[in-house]
Amino acid sequence: MKNRPFTYLRDSLTIVVGKISDLLLPKESRVTLLENLGPDGLFTKIPQAENFDLPTQAGFDTSKIKAIFNYRTALCRQAIWEIKYRANKKLIRDFSLLLYEYILEELNDLETFSNFKNIILIPIPCSKNREREKGFNQCVLIADELIKIDKERNSNNFTVLENFLIKKNDTIHQARVSNRKMRLKNVIDTFSINMGALPGPDVQNSFLRLTRTNHCKSFLNIWPTDYSFLIIDDVITTGATMREAFRALGSAGIPPRKIRGFALAH
Repeated sequence: MKNRPFTYLRDSLTIVVGKISDLLLPKESRVTLLENLGPDGLFTKIPQAENFDLPTQAGFDTSKIKAIFNYRTALCRQAIWEIKYRANKKLIRDFSLLLYEYILEELNDLETFSNFKNIILIPIPCSKNREREKGFNQCVLIADELIKIDKERNSNNFTVLENFLIKKNDTIHQARVSNRKMRLKNVIDTFSINMGALPGPDVQNSFLRLTRTNHCKSFLNIWPTDYSFLIIDDVITTGATMREAFRALGSAGIPPRKIRGFALAH
């Protein structure tokens, strides 16, 4: 994906065309257009994500989060809406195929320079109330699709822990908080780690026993091999949610060098 050329002029024209289509085409027509584009068409029509302009805080390096598409474009916003609120299977599939390719390219570099292996996918959780209202968590659907694609290609790059990162508080939806500072505050300390999601009672009991006796300060000490973690989200705006996910994983003793974040759009 990195080898595909992107030019400022083409991206600018695509944004203009997208804004025009947003005005002229009914919503359902835009959805049909998106579904008919396929992965290659989506990659061609929607501009690439711009660099992250997020405030740097201790323990959170914005170079460790990546996104594919520019969320400010009309087609991208429509696609994310379809994925987030309608669980559009066709778009989840197409966007996940692109995300899978993007992640593999990043992992090639990470495995070479950072010993980043034994990948566990961690979908960003939503509150239980919101998940009941919608009937799904789009980030879980994306992570599951990544696993499915991996298996279809006879690979074993990932496993997934769906309920390892959990949302403690039912906060106001980030899309409804317009002020950037309020968005950052809205998600502070909303995630925690659920050790009960770990595979196998021996691992869970060992962690609890060692933690209680203060003999284990690192989550990775209890795993048979060295694991790394990819946080999966649909869209990153202020970066507040991703930052909170990094904090929660770090609180379990997972080193920052073993955590990366990926999203469909920014």
